[in-house]
Amino acid sequence: MKGFQKWQYITFVACIVTIFYIGYDFLKTGNIVKLIFEAFLLAFFEGSFLGLWFAIRKKGYQTEVDVSRFLGKDAKGALSFGNIGLLTYNDEYIVTWASDFFKERGIHIVNNKLTSWIQDTRKLFEDEVDYVIGEYEDSYYEISRKVNSNVIYVRDVTSYQKLSKQYLENAIVVGLLQLDNYLEYQSFENEETMAQINMKLRGPLISWAKEHNMVVRRTRADRLFVVLNKKSFEELKQDNFSILQIVKDEANRLDVSITLSMAFAYGSNDFSDLDDMVNQLIELTQSRGGDQVAFRNMNGPVQYVGGNSEGGSTRSKVRVHTMAQSIQGAMRDTDKIFIVGHVDTDFDCMGAALGMSSWAKALGKTAYIALRDVSRDTQLDDVMQHFKQQLLDRHKFVTPNEAMEMMDFENDLLILVDHGIPAISSARPFIDNCKNILVIDHHRRSDSFVDNPMLTYVEPAASSTCELIVELIGNVPNHVPIYESEATIMYLGILVDTNRFKMHSDARTFEAAAALRSWGANANLAEKALCIDYTDFVIENHLINLAQWVFSRYMVVCIDGQPVEKTMLAKVAQSLLLIKGCDASFVIARLENKEKVTAVSARSTGAYNVQKIMEKLNGGGHFTAAAVERTDLDPQKCKEKLIQLLEEEEHESNPA
Repeated sequence: MKGFQKWQYITFVACIVTIFYIGYDFLKTGNIVKLIFEAFLLAFFEGSFLGLWFAIRKKGYQTEVDVSRFLGKDAKGALSFGNIGLLTYNDEYIVTWASDFFKERGIHIVNNKLTSWIQDTRKLFEDEVDYVIGEYEDSYYEISRKVNSNVIYVRDVTSYQKLSKQYLENAIVVGLLQLDNYLEYQSFENEETMAQINMKLRGPLISWAKEHNMVVRRTRADRLFVVLNKKSFEELKQDNFSILQIVKDEANRLDVSITLSMAFAYGSNDFSDLDDMVNQLIELTQSRGGDQVAFRNMNGPVQYVGGNSEGGSTRSKVRVHTMAQSIQGAMRDTDKIFIVGHVDTDFDCMGAALGMSSWAKALGKTAYIALRDVSRDTQLDDVMQHFKQQLLDRHKFVTPNEAMEMMDFENDLLILVDHGIPAISSARPFIDNCKNILVIDHHRRSDSFVDNPMLTYVEPAASSTCELIVELIGNVPNHVPIYESEATIMYLGILVDTNRFKMHSDARTFEAAAALRSWGANANLAEKALCIDYTDFVIENHLINLAQWVFSRYMVVCIDGQPVEKTMLAKVAQSLLLIKGCDASFVIARLENKEKVTAVSARSTGAYNVQKIMEKLNGGGHFTAAAVERTDLDPQKCKEKLIQLLEEEEHESNPA
């Protein structure tokens, strides 16, 4: 309508001029008849114009436009045959003309804004997309725009969209449901207890599956195989897999340590792919402690729900004995063994490496520890210097590059201790070339886990990797000599990872510590090794003073200025847990000697899974101890992202 406003202004000015002229003429001639006649003509023309103007404003200005004007006569016939509609619009995005396509569907859009019909049409102009698909009165339309013209093309795609939706909703999803620790109870509990477990836990689980239209088949006593469609699976996601909490609550009432783990795979028509995926996912949930759901689209990342309890130990004596024999067999079958840890090596990592090296040496094998010149904890470095000569006499330390040059990738054995992720491994330059990989770790397994290991022993319920290796060594028939230096470092590995047995400790942790003491671990030296100097003490307390409460249960420290040593972040996070009411702590800062890296150290009392949060920040770790390093976020941005994730977690835990 803006194109007509200038005529309104012109008419208004002409009217004023005419009135002045008529007045002037009357004063000059005094002819009253002429005055009345001229006034009548002026009123007539002005009234006619105003009537036309208001009619245009009320009904709009429609122009008859033929399709052939834009695309030619042949194209007009093709559009008609293809059932495609056309719209024209002006500079204000008001529709000036619509083809019969719209009349046939009862869509009255002429003289209205384009967006009054389908809101998403604005994306054609704002986002510069090629087309949009919008819904109007249970029909779907594909809308596109002709470049450099005021023409919109519309195609009815209702049948296609509904067929596509139906196809997606009916896509196959396969799943495995497993009752964690069920087999342990089946082996040792009486018939009455097992009857209660079956009635209260397994029975309701099967009923729940059938209520959600799943085909259910039992593959073993503790595991169900299910098939469902994508629509039913989406309903489970909307419900946040509430069956997890139902099983946990019922197990608590029965006073049994049974939880539910579930895995779902979809996104492929190849059933062998789905089978491989779902088996990997259920193994992933088990290695992460159970009590959770892992699901994955064939072309997407693994996603998790649950994992809010730490899970009980699944390490039966039989399993430990079996794993010990399998690991010893793998070492016997090779000539050279290379043991690697993670960067920023700590006591648990080095202790585990020394334990495995001692085991290999007892079997008469040549073992190399590829941790020389790898960054390590300063306290560990002090202890290594104290025992330097003894360790060099009994073990072969090499750099990762030397290991890569010496290793026969086809035949030699690579052992990863205290980690399973290639990105943080000291063997990162050559790990992909190795054919024989063995993993011993106590961290929850993530989807970044090393590919195709020949043997994996991952136990998140264990306090440390050193605890696992002490148990393994105790379950082989041959004697494995462990001396004071190795035993002390392994003891420190347990001591540090349990915060001096205050967290993540059970009877088996103390049994492993007792075994190490009997092998010669120096407890007094271990305590002295963990002492901090006065400067570090002052820094730690200063950082603690910067802590802020978040949602009344988390404490967050964000250091925006001076870079901080990585171990200091962990110490501060651990100290914050001593504050009453603090379930989890997060300390964020730039790293010393890595000033472009922002690190987060996270700790929890066991009431909260910090690994879940760190994984969402592209990190990882354990239920009660996790971390992440980012180069794309400064500390303040990282804090904002962390608080956003905590808020989402709080909302999921306490929905309105």
